This record gives sequence, C-alpha cells and structure tokens, in this order.
Amino acid sequence: MAPNRDNRRRDRSRSDRRNRNGASGKTQQDDRAKQRCSSSSSPAKAVPAPAETKPAKKTIVETATVRFEKRPFGMAPAKEEKGYMVEKVAEGKPAAEAGVDVGWRVLKVSGQDCSQKSSAEIQALLKEVSLPVEVQFQKPEEEALPSSEEDENNIQNVRADHRRQHEAALSNIDDLPVHRDPEELPEPIASWRDACERKLLNASLVHKLHAAGLKRPTLIQRHAVPIVGHQEHYDLVAQAQTGSGKTFAFVIPTIARLLLRGCPARPFFAGPTAQGCPVVLVLSPTRELAIQTCSEMEVMTKGSKLTQMSIYGGETIKESAKRLETAPIDIICATPGRLIALLDETKISLAYVQTVILDEADQMLEQRLEIMCADILVGRDMPAPSSGRQTLLFSATIPQKIKDMCPQILREKRTAHLTIGFYDDDKGGSCDSITQLLRWSPDEKDRIGELIRDLQTYWDRKKGRVVIFSNLRLTADSLAHQLKREGMTCRHLHGKLDQEVRENVFDGFRRGDFDILVATNVASRGLDFPDVSLVVQFNLPDNIDVYTHRVGRTGRIGQVGHALAYLGPKDKKIAAKLVEFLELNKQNVPDYLRDMAIKAETLKHRY
Repeated sequence: MAPNRDNRRRDRSRSDRRNRNGASGKTQQDDRAKQRCSSSSSPAKAVPAPAETKPAKKTIVETATVRFEKRPFGMAPAKEEKGYMVEKVAEGKPAAEAGVDVGWRVLKVSGQDCSQKSSAEIQALLKEVSLPVEVQFQKPEEEALPSSEEDENNIQNVRADHRRQHEAALSNIDDLPVHRDPEELPEPIASWRDACERKLLNASLVHKLHAAGLKRPTLIQRHAVPIVGHQEHYDLVAQAQTGSGKTFAFVIPTIARLLLRGCPARPFFAGPTAQGCPVVLVLSPTRELAIQTCSEMEVMTKGSKLTQMSIYGGETIKESAKRLETAPIDIICATPGRLIALLDETKISLAYVQTVILDEADQMLEQRLEIMCADILVGRDMPAPSSGRQTLLFSATIPQKIKDMCPQILREKRTAHLTIGFYDDDKGGSCDSITQLLRWSPDEKDRIGELIRDLQTYWDRKKGRVVIFSNLRLTADSLAHQLKREGMTCRHLHGKLDQEVRENVFDGFRRGDFDILVATNVASRGLDFPDVSLVVQFNLPDNIDVYTHRVGRTGRIGQVGHALAYLGPKDKKIAAKLVEFLELNKQNVPDYLRDMAIKAETLKHRY
C-alpha cells in the first residue's frame, strides 16, 4: 500500500491496535526490536522468537482462471516431475494478460483437479482437452507475504536513526570535486543555519531536518539548495554519485520555497468532477521511487498545510482518481505512464505547475519513457519553460541523449549545471568509498556455490545487509530459495509482484526484518536502503549506467561499502565500459576483463 493511499484505513488500523493492545504495545515492539538485533548480529541461524511474541502469519493464496480459445497456449512448464509450474509465459497471450507469471502452478483444467498429477499428465491433458478450456493457476505462496503491522512512521524513524549513526561518513564525500556552470551561481551554503540566515529555509524546516537525522547538508545539498531556492528560479541539471543525497537536494529547497512564499490559489471542487492541480510535479521511473520520494516530501511538510500524494501503476485508474477528489494536492510524485492516464481522464491539470523535477533523469528519458516525458514536459497544459517554470534534472549519470533534449525543456539563459564527484563524459561515477570486486565465473550453474562462499568471506551481519541483483525474475526466485536453505533470512523482489507485496518487501528490508534482498532492476535506482554493506551482481547488465546504479545501493552518504560482480563470457558487451568505469574510480581492473574488452572492441570495429 502506498504511503499516501487510504490514510483513513491506516489511521483506523493504528487506533484499533492501540485499543486492542493497550499498555502491552510497547513491550511487544521492544520484543520485536530485540529479535531483529539478535538475528542481525549472530553469525549462525537466528534464534526463533518465543511463540507468544511472534505475530500469527497469514497465508494468502491467489488464483487466476484463464480461458483459452485456441492452441498454443503460450506457456511452457519447468522441468520437474510433480505438477505443472510455469517457466515461460508469452507476452500478449491470455495467461500473461491475466497476470499469470513464472512460478505459478496449474491447479485445474476444465474443472479437473491437477494438484496430484505429474507434469507429463497435465501436459497431455492440455493437449487433448477440447476448446475452449478454462485453466486455474495458483500463485506461489512465498510471494504472497502477510501485510506488515508497522506503519510508515516506524520506517521514517529507521531512516533517521540510520542517518544519525552515519553522519560522520559525510567526510568521505565532502572532498569530492565540484564543477559548477556558470561560475556566478549562488554560493553554496555552509550549514542549515547559514541557509536560514540567507532566507532559503525557515527555523521549522531546520528542526524537521534535525529530527530526520540530517544534521548538516551533504555536498550536493550545499550546492543545490541555494541554486534551486534562488529567487530567480534557476533550472538545474545535477549529476552526483549514487548515495550522495540527491533526493533531499531537491526536496528541501522545493518545500522551503512553498513554505516561505506560499502556494498559488487554484480552483478545486471536491467530488467526482474534482481535478488535481499540483504546483510541484516529481517524475520518477519506478513506482517504488515515486512512493519513497513522496514519503520524503511528507517528512518535510508534516505540520504544514502542504499536501502531497504519489501516483503510479499498480492501482486502478479509478483508485488513483478517487484520491484526487477529496482535497487539493500541492505536490504530486508520479510515474509517467499513470500520470498521462490521469491527464487523459482530465483528473489532473498541469496548468499551475511551477516546478517539475525529473528524478533519475537518465532512465526517465530513455526508451519508451522518453516519449512519455516529452508529452508531459512540452505537451498537454504544462506551462512552457519561457513562462518561468523551473525544471530540475537529477541523476547519477547524464548521457548525451539527455544533453540533446535539454534545450527543449530548459531555459537556456537560466540553467545551472552541477557535477559532484569523478566523472568523465558519460561513463558515470561512484563514491570512492565503495570497493568494487570482480569474479570470473564462466559457468552460471556454479555461481550459487561461489556466491555462498563469497557471502561468508565479504559479508558481516554486524556491519550491514546485502542486496543481490539478477537479470531474470526466475533467477531471483531461485537464488532466494537456495539462500534460505543455507539458513539466511532472505526475500526476493521483481516487477511482476503485486504492488502491495513489493511495498511490504521494501519496507521489511528497510526495517531489518531480513538480511538479504534478491532483486531485479526494480531496486537498482534511487531507493534508499539503510545499512547495506554489500551489493552482489549475480548477473552483469548490458548497460554501464545500470551497473552504476546497482553499485550505488551500498556506500550511501559516504559510508564504506563493497560491490561484488560475477563475470562470464556472455558479458563482452559491457567489458570496455566497465574497464573505463573501474579506472575512473581507481579500482583494480583484472587482466581477463582487459582482454575481453580488447577482443570485444576488435570484433566491433571489424564488423
């Protein structure tokens, strides 16, 4: 459930828990905290909590019935003796359209129970049954996680504790090189007090920053706050290393300006005809990042009259629209696809937008999102840049494709460029506090054994947790199962999971409910996971930008982190860029990687 969705339901649930638990609530929370501490510090398996303090787990079984009019059905089974487990699903076929995904099992065929049949028997039945046929599928139970009883405030408290504990790590990024263009940009702030004296912040906002654990600004925040908050409203293209505090670099000055100068009056009539008219629009490439950004906005607006909401796919258009009908919204954090859908339904107007922010701008302007972003930024009823609209682009990488698009969406004479860290053209950059290691692993079948051994070598539960990236959903699922068998607390995550399940997994990992998160690229960009000491890339991506963002899940805000990647013959495409990236960040480059890069470049020029 999104942080801003159905607040009344969350309020009722909190009230119910208070009435139900009374004075015992604090004791139960303390018990849960002790359990998490003991499991995170012990090198062996975690000792199970006493039965009376462990909340009852709820098993959620989800099924889907699909009607097939013709063969082939567009799916293939996994190679196993018992039952029919889906291994492949063809796009555009009935099963895929009904939400059936890899790992689902066939329960019934034309009403016949298949739970005890072998894979061969079910395949034969599917071939012989008369058409049309209805097939019932069941979703794997491990993906149907129980809803968490912890609320959003607990998650924010975890982040605040995390920031307070690691404030000293800021020194690791304070000395990074800074490039500013033009040179006459406003001087960076020295502290939050300095920002107050320059009337960029107010005392109330500084108090909230301290409460959130942000005692002093990071390097990018010191430079971005005066640029974004300047009375002449600079546009900004900001490039900073992963984990450097980019989100708050635009959240803080944007909220401060609204609090200091107020929101413009906009029309609003509650009810079915209501239309949301935001003043600030934040575009994010993924649902999780939109939710997280909205949550950070809420930290800064708490106690004020400012309102915000997140909009994303995963809920119906009707659900999104209904949340716009009760009160005017000042700030919207959205994914492009869902925003366009609501614009088409006339449930949102962009006519009053004063500031638009592209978070993780490189991914926003790539592939299919490029068309959507162009539609939003230069089409619809969005004010043109010439009207004074402020546009902010933040990302770890700013490739040439984005630079080419900037003239269409930015004001040429009022645009600032800010680069923090070690960058060279479009190669990207990463905090030098991250040690990057490569392992030659030509046979992917042997990697799980290597992974388990490497976890024993490079991972210390006392120092943090682990994020493991794979390129395929099926691989993520398999890795999670095998790591659990080794006694490790683990969950898997990919884009095909239900939105509520994804949010529960994200929130559980932030709280420390489990030690290892196995994920596809859904977790690689922008998301802030506290205390991640090790990132493992079980499969390398084809794109160096994806590699950069994966690595950036550790070493947040200058902390020390390790990034381990497995390399094989299939990774020729990324070899040359990876050599450049490692050299740029003063990391060791193995000879086999250099050889692979040379061979790949030779073949590319030959053909």
